[in-house]
Amino acid sequence: MRIDLLEDDPDQAEMISHWLTEEGHDVRWYRTGGDLTRALHRDVPDVLLLDWVLPESSGIDVLTWVRQSFLGRIPVVFITAQDSEEHVVTALQAGADDYLVKPPRRRELLARVQAVGRRAGAIQPAEILTGTDPYVVDVGHRMISLRGKSVDLTSKEFDLAAYMFANAGRLVKRGVLLERVWGRSQTITTRTVDAHISRIRKKLAIDETNGWRLISVYQHGYRLERAA
Repeated sequence: MRIDLLEDDPDQAEMISHWLTEEGHDVRWYRTGGDLTRALHRDVPDVLLLDWVLPESSGIDVLTWVRQSFLGRIPVVFITAQDSEEHVVTALQAGADDYLVKPPRRRELLARVQAVGRRAGAIQPAEILTGTDPYVVDVGHRMISLRGKSVDLTSKEFDLAAYMFANAGRLVKRGVLLERVWGRSQTITTRTVDAHISRIRKKLAIDETNGWRLISVYQHGYRLERAA
């Protein structure tokens, strides 16, 4: 997974980053909330790890911004020395998905990060994605069906659609789609992403009659979400 870590203590950041990278995760470290929020306008990770006490703004301020922004339900885990019940409740009520007290224990941290990523769809161990009805997204057989009828998709269309369903409810940047679906080929541009998005929207009949919306977020990317 791609993980953004907001932590002003270099020693803590180095330790946590080391644990996560050893597990195969890609970690970006930020010292201030401003640095992180600016980065989130360019690229959206799979999970956010936030400290509470920071030089310029608190982790709660960052969490509030995330929940009110274009990012949707990106998973957020606090890792902080603030260990009172009041702090835990405040964070969870503000939209945090989990809460760890420093010093974190390695196995617990890794397990909790895996858990929130799995719940959000960033990790999808199943051959068939869950929560996609009336669509069935069969990763093992590389097939998508709508109400029992298989939809004819090219290989890239399937990869794109499956990635969007696996990340339903979250903003996915065009650059991330280029990397995950096309491997950052120099011959492929964001226009290719836009064209393929248009095709899968049409082929899969992604609209409110089928309970889904595939929306464009101006200058950012796309979000596949349940229709209200």
